[in-house]
Amino acid sequence: MQRSMPTGLSGLRPPGEPTRQLTVGVFPGAGGVHYYHALDSGYFQQAGLEVTFVQVVSSDQQMAGWNDGDFDLMHTSPDHLLRGILKRDPVAVRAEGMGELAVHRSPGAPLPTDRWAVDNAESAFAFVLRAVLADVAGLPLTDEQLVPVGGTLQRFQALPTDAVDGTTLHPPFDVLATEQGFTRVGGHLQVAPDLITNVVVAPRETANAWHTRAYVEVCRRSTEELLAAGAPGIEAALLRHGLPEAAARAAVPGLLGPAGLSTSPEVTLRGMEAVAGLRRRFTPGRQPACPLSSLIGPGSDGVQQTAPERD
Repeated sequence: MQRSMPTGLSGLRPPGEPTRQLTVGVFPGAGGVHYYHALDSGYFQQAGLEVTFVQVVSSDQQMAGWNDGDFDLMHTSPDHLLRGILKRDPVAVRAEGMGELAVHRSPGAPLPTDRWAVDNAESAFAFVLRAVLADVAGLPLTDEQLVPVGGTLQRFQALPTDAVDGTTLHPPFDVLATEQGFTRVGGHLQVAPDLITNVVVAPRETANAWHTRAYVEVCRRSTEELLAAGAPGIEAALLRHGLPEAAARAAVPGLLGPAGLSTSPEVTLRGMEAVAGLRRRFTPGRQPACPLSSLIGPGSDGVQQTAPERD
C-alpha cells in the first residue's frame, strides 16, 4: 500500500525524465529499515525510481558486485572506500547508522584461545572487534584468532556452533545474542565513538545525477518519518517487510540509540578520519589509497566537501 509523504516526492525527478531503474547492494538486517520502509510505502516510485535491493552475504561479494557493475548504489561500510580495491571511482554520498556495533561471545570472559568470527580480517567490523577486545577486555588478538565467516547474519548463526567463540554484531542480532545467553563485551561507542558505520556509495560520475540525489533524499525523508513514528512505527515497518516479530522487537532499541537512525546523514571528514584511524591502528603503515576528502561525494548543494586533509 502506498502512503502519502508530505512535501511531494514527484518533484525530485526532472520534467521529462523517464523512470530510473536502480539496483542497490545491501546487507540483510534491521539497519535497512529506512529504505525498506520507503520501498514498501511506494516513496521511491513516487520519486521516479524503480529500486531493486540485492542482499549480499559478505563484503567480498558486495565489492565484487560493485566492481562488476552489478550495483548502481550500495549501502556499505565506508572502510571499503579506504582499501583502494573498489573500481568505478566510488564516493560516499550519505552517512547512516545501524545501531552500535557490539562484540559478543559465549558466556564468560574472553580468553586468549578464543576464535572470533569476522567478515574478513580487513573489515571495519574486524577492527572494531580488535579494539573492543584490546581496550575493554585487555586482550589483543592475533590474526590466527580471526575466522572468516561472512556478514552479520552468518556470524550470528555461527555463534551457537563450535566454529567460533564470539563476533561483532549490530541490531537486532546484538539483542538476540544477549537473549540467548551470549555475553556482551563492549561496543564501538567505547573505542571509536566518531566512527561512521555505514554509507551510501555511488560512482563519482553519477554522484550528483538526479537519480542519486533523489535516492538519498527519499532515504532521508523516510528516516525522518520513522524517527517521528518512534518505536511502534519502526517495529511496524520491520514487520511489514518480513522481519520475524522477535527480531523486529529486538532491533528497535538500537535503531533509536545514539548510533542508530538519528545519525547525521552528512559524510564528514571527522567521521572518515575515525574510520581511517581504526584501520591504521591494526594495519600499521597502511594508508588510504587517496585523500579522505576525495572520498566524500557532493552534498545537497552539489559541491564536494574539501576540508583540509590531515592524514
